[in-house]
Amino acid sequence: MPRETREGERRSCDHSGDDEALRRKERRSHEIDESLRCATHAFASRWLPSLTPNLNPGDDAGRFERFIRESWRATRKDMLRVVNRVSYRSALALYLFSQTPVPSGISEEEELDGINGVVCVQAALLQIQQLRSRLRSCQYYGSDVSAWSIGLTTASALPTTDFRPAFLDLEGRAYWAAVTWDTASSVTLEFNSTLTTGLKGACAEPAWVLARGFLTKSFHARTEAWRHASFELTDEIASQIISAAGVCRTYLWRTIASVKEALREGVDEDRVLFAWDSFRDGIEVFKMTIEPLMSRCEKQLNFLNQTNRLNWYLMVLHHHLGTLILTHALETANRSDLLTSIHETRLEAEHATLNVLDFGLKSTYVVGDPESHRSTQSMTGQHTTPLPSSSAQPRNGLSFIGIDPCPDYVLASVQLIYMAIHRKYQQRTITREVHTNLSSIILRALDQLPQSSKSVFTVRQNLQQLVQDADTDAALNTIPPGDAS
Repeated sequence: MPRETREGERRSCDHSGDDEALRRKERRSHEIDESLRCATHAFASRWLPSLTPNLNPGDDAGRFERFIRESWRATRKDMLRVVNRVSYRSALALYLFSQTPVPSGISEEEELDGINGVVCVQAALLQIQQLRSRLRSCQYYGSDVSAWSIGLTTASALPTTDFRPAFLDLEGRAYWAAVTWDTASSVTLEFNSTLTTGLKGACAEPAWVLARGFLTKSFHARTEAWRHASFELTDEIASQIISAAGVCRTYLWRTIASVKEALREGVDEDRVLFAWDSFRDGIEVFKMTIEPLMSRCEKQLNFLNQTNRLNWYLMVLHHHLGTLILTHALETANRSDLLTSIHETRLEAEHATLNVLDFGLKSTYVVGDPESHRSTQSMTGQHTTPLPSSSAQPRNGLSFIGIDPCPDYVLASVQLIYMAIHRKYQQRTITREVHTNLSSIILRALDQLPQSSKSVFTVRQNLQQLVQDADTDAALNTIPPGDAS
């Protein structure tokens, strides 16, 4: 065979192989997109009953419940494939499913027979680690804290490879999102950190050094004028303040996770105190830079748009939830010495949590109308699950608690704050009337959460029983001894 012919056939085979590889890559990308879409549907489905006006409490409610369960089942099954498709979209799909509650109507046997949210969030963090390994050849430069911007706290890199600045920027933002997930899991669950070093992570690692430097230096200096009473607060400025509060919340939660880890692992006292000092430093950073600005926002909440008001509510609730979780951990570890030193911070968190829950109940968020006569596909296969068509008339709006994107944080807040209320009631530092009033705020908050969630149903039932028992005990204690029979 002539040499030219052999060369032509080789080039033809190489070209055919490239085409096949491209088709496989496109097919894989499409599968990842479908998995992300499936996870998004399952995550958002819990709000469908609230967002649909004129809901028939009979047939329509039942169809929504079935759709929510089908979406959860299909997504959980798909997560077994997503675990093996490493990409940022896969990591997001895994995280979304980890934040999707088990629907009511799922039996305990079915819940245990498959992958769960805890495994999914850990798998998402592992995928982020694998994807970040591509940047190992890049050199870090991060000494210029003033160049750091909100939302990008990863180590910036000078591309010694073929990475473009836009790619590095997106990868940095994805990494910070993953650090936020990791930190939240470490605080709300009994897990050590995956992406940071744990006990010293809030002090030594680049992400946390940059976060603290941003808050105490560049952002603090840039916002000096905003602290003056005569300064006019606009929505754009309020948005920047609340975004910085989100950075501070994550930084402070990292220190709380470090304290919890030190207490849980039984390390020596010096390391416990090192983590504790980091937490106290985080509180000082918040009080110096963020608290005055958030207070300015609070005074002008009625003049801010609904998105800023909602985000302000979220940041305040999450900030104080961290303190409530920490104080519970200190009580569990019998560290009354540390607990006493933050007595005022604890009281502030308890009072502020009740106030912000009440604010979340009274404030509404108007959601744009979905298209009329639209049906939503269930990701269970090729068939579709039609949903009741929605009216074209706009809704009056949902409460902030009703549309809260992190209902699990509300659940944690109400459980911890009721423990505080019950403690005060037993100690007779609050009256029965106050106990009843505060308990009603908590129960109304639970009523606003998506009722399709199994955990919401369970917590609501338990707290209702606790409140009822407390009221019964109080009524019995008011009966004169001679009338007890």
